[in-house]
Amino acid sequence: MIRKVLLCCRGEIAMRFVRTCRELGIDTVVNYPLEDEGAPYVMAADERVAMRAQSPAEAIPEVIAAAKLTNADAVAPGYGPLAENADFAELCAAQGLIFVGPSASAIRLSGDKLKARLTAEAAGLPVVPGATMPADADSCVQAARRIGFPVIVKAVLGGGGRGIRVAADEGELVGALQDVRREAQNAFGSAEIYVERFLGEQVRHIEVQILADRHGRMVHLGDRECSVQRRRQKVVEEAPAPNLDDEVRRGLHRAALDMAKAIGYDNAGTVEFLVDPDGTFYFIEMNARIQVEHPVTESVYGVDIVDHMIRSAAGEPLSLDQKNLGAVGHAIEFRICAEDPLGNFLPAAGALTSYVVPEGPGVRIDSGIASGAVQSPRFDSLCMKLILHGRDRAQALHRASQALRELRITGFPTNVPLHLWLLRHPNFVGGDYDLGIVGDFNLSGQEKSRISTELAVIAALSTFLTGHEDPTSGPLQKDCAPSRWRLRNEPRSYTR
Repeated sequence: MIRKVLLCCRGEIAMRFVRTCRELGIDTVVNYPLEDEGAPYVMAADERVAMRAQSPAEAIPEVIAAAKLTNADAVAPGYGPLAENADFAELCAAQGLIFVGPSASAIRLSGDKLKARLTAEAAGLPVVPGATMPADADSCVQAARRIGFPVIVKAVLGGGGRGIRVAADEGELVGALQDVRREAQNAFGSAEIYVERFLGEQVRHIEVQILADRHGRMVHLGDRECSVQRRRQKVVEEAPAPNLDDEVRRGLHRAALDMAKAIGYDNAGTVEFLVDPDGTFYFIEMNARIQVEHPVTESVYGVDIVDHMIRSAAGEPLSLDQKNLGAVGHAIEFRICAEDPLGNFLPAAGALTSYVVPEGPGVRIDSGIASGAVQSPRFDSLCMKLILHGRDRAQALHRASQALRELRITGFPTNVPLHLWLLRHPNFVGGDYDLGIVGDFNLSGQEKSRISTELAVIAALSTFLTGHEDPTSGPLQKDCAPSRWRLRNEPRSYTR
């Protein structure tokens, strides 16, 4: 069994790994960016090593060095930028470190969207009509004419909602190609792109959770509805997917297992699909990592996915049997992000001056923040996740309404108003929605006035406490840093 894991991820997913490792009796080391000094996950780990890298590429040698320095025998990237880096997984193996994730070959095959498409087709899965190889601008235009507009331009190595643009005609396609190439090169280190037919917003985004081991066994843990999205990024997820025909659901589960087998998958992963209103579904990608939305699956299946990831990476056989697995109740996850709901949801930053979370039956909080901490603009805006589980969807929605009203985050704006709006939207409440639902978002004048007042109070309070108009700088960072006093041994810090 693994005895010490170095975590090269941050925030709530790092905290998630720390908690499971504690249950397994595994020590943890966090390799954290300097901005996260004093963050909950940093203080919770047994040991910590500060990281000075400013990019994933720069971080790799620091991660390996930190693992060697602390005598870790495994590295866990969570869903951080190194999670789907096949070269990094291979480097870990070459350095004698266990990579807590799938094999490098599985990462490489699933991470390349075109190779994954070809693999899916060979396995009998339907795919969205589109290109079969990376293309230059002229080839993309020819492909778009062949498959028909509108089309969607994608980065071959894209993910997380980045490296994607929709083009309604040839005029828009030229600009989309340039934008995606530039974003893909900056974000993924590759400017390779391709085009697919754009199926529109009246489709659903549904995914299937897979667990597999290195001995050829695998199971699925049902499906998740991920159609509440903004800018191609998921905002709310639920399990199981509501109002889905039983035959379509079974077809999705079979297709996901077929895809995982074709890749030779050996850890936790997710197969994603688009589903038409008539129930026709198409494979779009496979994520070779744990997903942000994994808690809803854990809630209804009673399975610790991180526990499985660690055991599978260590070579242990899968202990689950498909015939004994089934969803119990319903779960919904709301991503709480530092974003301005009145400013087109642009990312926000600031010092967290007050933080009160809801409690009660069926309420789970996966959080990466704490009072006094600073939300940095350099990282993803996700700061916590609110997960509600009920005996059925109606109870889960009721608990969500209560919990979102109890949640108090002061110091920067969040997207909570969007979630409260969703809970009043008849299509969301009825479970009859698609990718277009957030396009209807609109707050009443009274709600906008209330939020504006709250934001003004936040800005005034931050200025008063810090003496600076920028709440991410100044004395507050020092004076309101979380106390280092602890009820257990202080985590060991290393300076290199």
